[in-house]
Amino acid sequence: MPIDIKSRVPLRRFRYDAKNDILKCPRGRILRPARLIKHGRFFYSKAKDCARCPLKGDCLSKGRVNKAVVVGDHYPALLRARRRRERWSKQDRHLYQRHRWRSEGFHGEAKTWHGLARAIRRGLPNMKIQAYLTAAGINLKRLATALLALILRWIVPHSAFAASDRAVERALTRGP
Repeated sequence: MPIDIKSRVPLRRFRYDAKNDILKCPRGRILRPARLIKHGRFFYSKAKDCARCPLKGDCLSKGRVNKAVVVGDHYPALLRARRRRERWSKQDRHLYQRHRWRSEGFHGEAKTWHGLARAIRRGLPNMKIQAYLTAAGINLKRLATALLALILRWIVPHSAFAASDRAVERALTRGP
C-alpha cells in the first residue's frame, strides 16, 4: 500500500501500473520510481507537474514542490488479491466467512490460553518459532482429546455408552 502521512488526497486515488512500473496521480500525471528502501520504493512526481495542478494544496505536504509516495514491494500482489476478491461468488464469500470464524477461534485460543499474545523473544524468526510451538501444543492437546474419546468408546460398555459419549462430546466442544 502506498504510504503518505500529511496529504488530504487519499492514496487509493493514485493508480499503480505494475507492467510499466509507474504510479499515476489523480490528475493523470506520472510519478517515476526512484530510490529503494527496506520495504518498497519511492515514486516521485516532477515539480513542474505539481506546480500547475489544482490539487496542489490538498495533495502536497507543506513546503514540498513535488509528490513523493512509497509503494511496498508486494503492492501488485495486494491489487491482484483485491481484484480476485471482487469476483467472488456468494458461495465463496460464505466459505471465507466460515473459514475466518474458525481461524479466529483458533488464534483467540492460542493468544488467551497458550501465551501467543506476547512475544517471548525479539525478532521475527523467534516469533515464528513461538507460533509453531504454540500450534504444535494445541494440536497435541486436540489429538489427546480425540484419542481419549476413542479409548472411552472401546472401554465403556454399550449400555453406558450413550451417557459417556455425550460427556466426551461436551468436553471436545468446550475446549481448554
